[in-house]
Amino acid sequence: MEKCLNAFQLKMIAIVLMVIDHTGALFFPHVTFLRILGRLSFPLFAFFIAQGFFHTRSVKKYLLRLGLCGVLFQIPDWFSTIYGRLTNNPFFGAHYVLNIFATLFFGLAAIALFDRLKNKNILLSWLAATAMAVLAQVTGADYGAYGVFYILMFYLAGTDIKKIFIGTIVLHAAYGCFEMGLSLVQNGYAAFPHSIQLYSMLSAFLISMYNHEQGRKMKFFFYAFYPGHMIALYLIHALIS
Repeated sequence: MEKCLNAFQLKMIAIVLMVIDHTGALFFPHVTFLRILGRLSFPLFAFFIAQGFFHTRSVKKYLLRLGLCGVLFQIPDWFSTIYGRLTNNPFFGAHYVLNIFATLFFGLAAIALFDRLKNKNILLSWLAATAMAVLAQVTGADYGAYGVFYILMFYLAGTDIKKIFIGTIVLHAAYGCFEMGLSLVQNGYAAFPHSIQLYSMLSAFLISMYNHEQGRKMKFFFYAFYPGHMIALYLIHALIS
């Protein structure tokens, strides 16, 4: 596949897919195709978290930046949840406790711990990364442990597209088995409630077109766009309602 997309272009594709996903969830909740397209967004952001780890000058500053964004960007989510309850709209507002930047923070922390410990004790490195995944799950971060392991997979695969394809398949096979096993224990039957996430594997084809070039540098635009587009969608919904 031709490598024709740089980092800036892939990130722009990711935010367009994110807007489609959130617009579908808010205004067209029964149009599944919009949510399917949205599944391709998070893996692209997860990929660049792993890439960012390899290229950043300071992992600590990177973690601090993600952590601060996670806290600040939680504010519009809180207001959206309150508004959704006041208007009795089950589709309006955040359906998670912590936003996606918290997930990205936990994911970066997982690969940072894994990288630091892997040459000392590989088992300990896996335990540390898994602890971050569990923490994301129990705190209610968007995508939870699944999101953290997605980021870890991209760290382990690097930019080797064959490893990315294999890692993506293994990750989702494990995710499906976990959800079905949990459903079997809790409900007496196996169900995969988040099977729509399987469509996220298609993002590997977009990543395979990555040419390793940076492109335009608009780092803070990508940080600011998340709360900005969420606030815009909430305001539009409030106005037309």
